[in-house]
Amino acid sequence: MSDDKTETMAGFFSRTALAEKLDMPLKALTQKLMEAGWLAHEDDGWQLTAKGEFEGGEIRHSKKYGDYIVWPAKVLEHAIFADQGPQLLSASAIAKQYHIRARQVNALLAEQGLIERDVRGWRLSAFGRSVGGSIHTHEPSGRTYALWEPGLLDTLQPMAAELTDLAMGSRLEAEALAAPAECMALDGQPHSYRALKMVGDWLYLAGLGHSCGRPLPRDRRQRSQFYLPDSRLYIEVWGLNMAPAELSAQFARQEYYERESCPYISLSIEDLANLDEVLSRKLLERGIETYLHL
Repeated sequence: MSDDKTETMAGFFSRTALAEKLDMPLKALTQKLMEAGWLAHEDDGWQLTAKGEFEGGEIRHSKKYGDYIVWPAKVLEHAIFADQGPQLLSASAIAKQYHIRARQVNALLAEQGLIERDVRGWRLSAFGRSVGGSIHTHEPSGRTYALWEPGLLDTLQPMAAELTDLAMGSRLEAEALAAPAECMALDGQPHSYRALKMVGDWLYLAGLGHSCGRPLPRDRRQRSQFYLPDSRLYIEVWGLNMAPAELSAQFARQEYYERESCPYISLSIEDLANLDEVLSRKLLERGIETYLHL
């Protein structure tokens, strides 16, 4: 019997989805279910036991997956999972702590040299192994992901500080993002507004090379907020609490982009609350893929 269906449906989870929900390696969860007597391996397949059925396990069927086992959401609170001790940390678990996205965590782990891109997902670097990282495989996709010891961020204080900084930007109200504030992005670029730092950090972690304050080619008096040289794309953030001269210059840049047929993206302060979705979509519309696949 297959147990590879990963979707949740009507409050039920497959074994793979349950492992993700518990932030457990799939092998560890499978062993836990077998030790509890809920699941048995027979004839090269997984069988739901009477005890597993008593705990709410059910057998479902689909044309794609055949028969498979699902578990109700209530098992997440079951006593068999209460004595697990300290859990290994996934990117999703770290992201929840800081109220940011898991892909941002993975991007920062890669930037810090702990993991590297692999055709199947992620692989550990020598440094990642040295701090207790381990690689696991998501079934049935075969994608690989990293898990970390609970004390990872105690060991890597600089990374914890950068995660805190990213989290701060995501929690600020629009008024604070728009107000003048000297700050520095992850790539070392200084900015005069938290909103611009937030966009700069997003581009940096997405692996999109960019410059800030680049003079416009045919009007060197004007300097763009962001310029992506690989795609010749400009990005402007509107709604900042600018002085009149700054705002006038921004309108002049917009006129330049339109007059010279320069591709550009406009973001509002309100867009920053959903920067991942908004900027990813706007870039994709221009044929630029981002780190949404991370």
